[in-house]
Amino acid sequence: MIKTLWRMLMEVILEFWKEANLAWEKGGLLMPVLGLLSFYTYYLAFDLWLKLRSVIPSEIKAFPREKWGAFKGGGRVNDIMRYCIGEHANAKQTRKKFDQIRTSDASYLNRRLRFLIVLASSAPLIGLLGTVVGMLRTFDGLSMQDGYKMDTVASGISQALVTTQTGLLVSIPALALIHLLYRRKKAWLTFINRLESLAIRQVSSATNPS
Repeated sequence: MIKTLWRMLMEVILEFWKEANLAWEKGGLLMPVLGLLSFYTYYLAFDLWLKLRSVIPSEIKAFPREKWGAFKGGGRVNDIMRYCIGEHANAKQTRKKFDQIRTSDASYLNRRLRFLIVLASSAPLIGLLGTVVGMLRTFDGLSMQDGYKMDTVASGISQALVTTQTGLLVSIPALALIHLLYRRKKAWLTFINRLESLAIRQVSSATNPS
């Protein structure tokens, strides 16, 4: 049973690989550009996703100072808490430092997300350029002699359709992933707000012990 499933899976993979190679050949010179754009876009998107996922704990507990690192992914949390509280016990200074962290992280994430949107939006435009190139090739074929006309026309139409399809296949999932990254960014900034509340409580309790 397992061998049969494995053989069926390998057949599907091989068939997909053949179809992908065929589409790559039909797409013309713009396919390597789309391939590189796709790899770079998804590499940056998943890299940012993993970074945000690793630093946001599933829950916040009021750990004492020596256990800040106990937060899941607590390296970043530990750095933020030590920077914002440090050795002082001043709530106003703590708020000011959290504002700096919040502004810095929001600016960094916004830059990365805007860049990802530019990359994802470029794929359909490159596909459209492939469509124009393919149609020009088709019109050139129409002007040729009958012996070469049909091959050139078919090749041009194929290039136009394949590059358009590839551009959309690269862009649509990338935009969906970017939407999820925006949600993770919002969750991270909300988490910083919760950290600030935790830090203010710790500073206040240290200043006014009961």
